[in-house]
Amino acid sequence: MVNNIFILSIFVILFNPVALSASSYDDDTLDIFSKIIPRFILMSSQKNSIQSKMEICILYDKLDERTASSLSDKIQNNYPNGIKNYKFKLIKSDYSDIDSCRKSQLAFLFNTDEKNMDSSIRMLNKNSVFTMSYDAKYLASGVDATLFLGRKVVPYMNMSALRQNGIEMDNTLVQISKIYLQGDGK
Repeated sequence: MVNNIFILSIFVILFNPVALSASSYDDDTLDIFSKIIPRFILMSSQKNSIQSKMEICILYDKLDERTASSLSDKIQNNYPNGIKNYKFKLIKSDYSDIDSCRKSQLAFLFNTDEKNMDSSIRMLNKNSVFTMSYDAKYLASGVDATLFLGRKVVPYMNMSALRQNGIEMDNTLVQISKIYLQGDGK
């Protein structure tokens, strides 16, 4: 009886559609992103579009809502008084409500299916929103930047996407970044 319950539990965990589609995110990596995201805005031409508050949009699938809230909380905790005299407006949005990100300086994209990612990047690029993703694989889809996490944390910039979107980056940031070239396969 105990073996049957154990086997059934494993089956439910492994083959549950919700468990299969949920992404797992590393808390330490989220900490790093939470410290870097506002700085990317300040080191880009996006700082010129800040009105009263620095607007950061966090896009997620419903299954990742808690993780998106965690990232938002981490940004607030790291910068309780804002950064460089800028307070934050943090928007957490499901991919189905991406219109709420139109005026953001930066949109952080959690993993999603290819259709969501492609349509989101098109809309965000059309509105000149800097895009940053959790996963480097989305650089091939046109995301502007992510982080390369190895022995050191290194920004990973898609210069083609940035140029197409009319976003300029501080030269210092570009010099310390790993540059994504189409066909890198990452």
